[in-house]
Amino acid sequence: MPHLSVRSLGLALFAVLLALTGAARAADPVKVKFAAGPTGTTWYAYAGALRTEMLNGLPQGSTVDILGTPMAIANTKLLTAKRTDVALIFPPVASWAERGFGPFEKKIDNIRGLVGGLDQYYQRVTVQKSSDIKSLADIKNGKLAVRIGTGPQGSLNEYIARLILAANDLSYEDIEAFGGSVSRSSLSILQDQFGDGKLDMIIGITTAGHPNTSQLSITPGQRFLSLSDDAIAYLEKYGFTPATMPADLFEGQSEPVKGVGFSTSIYANADMPEEEAYRITKAIMEGRESVQRSFGSMSGWTVEGAAADENLAVPLHPGAKKYYQEAAQAQ
Repeated sequence: MPHLSVRSLGLALFAVLLALTGAARAADPVKVKFAAGPTGTTWYAYAGALRTEMLNGLPQGSTVDILGTPMAIANTKLLTAKRTDVALIFPPVASWAERGFGPFEKKIDNIRGLVGGLDQYYQRVTVQKSSDIKSLADIKNGKLAVRIGTGPQGSLNEYIARLILAANDLSYEDIEAFGGSVSRSSLSILQDQFGDGKLDMIIGITTAGHPNTSQLSITPGQRFLSLSDDAIAYLEKYGFTPATMPADLFEGQSEPVKGVGFSTSIYANADMPEEEAYRITKAIMEGRESVQRSFGSMSGWTVEGAAADENLAVPLHPGAKKYYQEAAQAQ
């Protein structure tokens, strides 16, 4: 009997030590590299605000370093290569990575969702205010020589331009065959070209308060084109979801614009430890309302939307899933 008591005491002490070790490990500082976007962009500003909340919620001594990057596609590749710990990515891009589509030469299966649905983006197809073009179908039917501007090659702006044209049975080659052109450049250059009348149309993405879209809505003025039901169905195959831009989101935009949408979401590599993913997700979500106060574009960000499949397009990280299950039980 004494032997059993000593053995039991030893096991109990071992269990206590194990628990204390685990608690110490859980409280260890977390060092996070956060892939955002180019300095001065909305995404870089998002990352700055999110960094503050992460540091407020992570163990003392933790660090969050923001990386300036070319945005979603580059961020996905950085995350896959484990050159960053978390990244802002658009769900359609995460979906492309899983499928090995477009900029991804092979399928990628190590991206996991942490927080989805931070904001709401829409496709942007705008023409000069004085343009006779009423729909993208007009270009094909009339074989119009349209000068189109979009983002740099490899950007989501440029990929969605390809897909929107394809959804209307058009290609860059068709546009050029009609006597038109496709310019791929930075938004600042496209803004100048559109303002100078050197572009007839811009295809890309936008969100509420987007500075480039807002400026061109004022000078020289632009008109938004909706997408057809067939085009929307085509884009759904590539990870986009049906969405209607509400009226008056921009100057002179008195009618809603039908099309597709998607959100900015936060991802991690599948190899991130579960406890670390849990702590990062919890820190971000507990600071959600504070971040929302800084960005009107985040007004629709909810706990439910943060874990929704359509706002992530890839599986939740187990650590993030643990947080959302706890949040649901606490309601």
